[in-house]
Amino acid sequence: MAKPQGIRSDFTTVAWVLIPIGIAINLSGRFIVTVLGLPVFLDTVGTILVAFLAGPWVAGLTGLLTNVVIGVTLEATSIPFGLSNAAVGIVAGLMAARGWLRTTPKIVVVTIALTVTTIVTATPIATYMFGGVQGSGIDFVTGLFVATGQGLFESVLGSQLIIQPLDKVVAVVAAVLITRGVPQRYRPQFGRRALPE
Repeated sequence: MAKPQGIRSDFTTVAWVLIPIGIAINLSGRFIVTVLGLPVFLDTVGTILVAFLAGPWVAGLTGLLTNVVIGVTLEATSIPFGLSNAAVGIVAGLMAARGWLRTTPKIVVVTIALTVTTIVTATPIATYMFGGVQGSGIDFVTGLFVATGQGLFESVLGSQLIIQPLDKVVAVVAAVLITRGVPQRYRPQFGRRALPE
């Protein structure tokens, strides 16, 4: 079982190379969602992939930088949500380090944990910083809840509870498949331990 050894040891040369790759994957997912107006985000696939390959701290930095890049290129309101993206990376990496990618039931638990992490961190940001606006098709779902007479926090939470499970299933499945597709010899040491062939 892979064990986290510390922040400094995670930042290998390969890990530094993975960070812009993860950001590019996240940015591509978010761009597709923005163009199509989909009620998901798809901006954590790269973060989760980096978590599975390089560990929690590298993934946390990837998640944080992703939202800075999205904020500069697509929508400024994404920047505070970098805290949520970073939290997803850290939780995914810590769970990977403890062997939670070795069986399908464990991967389901990882998906649930990442969904909860996102809901807990993103709901207050969306509610109290942006009045419920999250910058994607999820705003439509929030609006439906508001139209039924729900309060703002309850509406944002309701939309998160509907959208985030789907978003995280797609993100985790994609990250697991990509990770498994990377030959062992090309994976960083963390990734070879966390998700064996």
